[in-house]
Amino acid sequence: MDDVVTMAAAAVVQQMALDGWSAVRDRFAAFLARRSGASEDAVGAELDTSRAELTAAREAGDEEAAGELETAWRGRFRRAVRDDAAGQEELALLVSRLTAGQPAVRSGDVHNTINGGTYQGPVIQAGSVGRMRLDGRS
Repeated sequence: MDDVVTMAAAAVVQQMALDGWSAVRDRFAAFLARRSGASEDAVGAELDTSRAELTAAREAGDEEAAGELETAWRGRFRRAVRDDAAGQEELALLVSRLTAGQPAVRSGDVHNTINGGTYQGPVIQAGSVGRMRLDGRS
């Protein structure tokens, strides 16, 4: 259960920064509303509040905000599916549909900076480069 709950929280917070947020919000709001007795609108409003907090924190340079939000939503998902095998399966399906085609491992945001100096060759800043050669050979 913990893996599904952790993936759900990470997926929700990651999706808060993307364009398709309203569809993601609606799916998770419906899921949580069915299991908590709250209205979909109320849960959707909580998700939107978290999104606004995340946006403001990122604009302010607060790098810990995403982790804090993930922790909060992880608790919410855990309570929603505790002792509910069908709910756990539904949450796993929801997450798998949401993350289809995305890398299985996400190490976090990458913030690179170069200050001063003279560089005589390529400078690459990335979170993951994969298999890349700079000498022109494959």
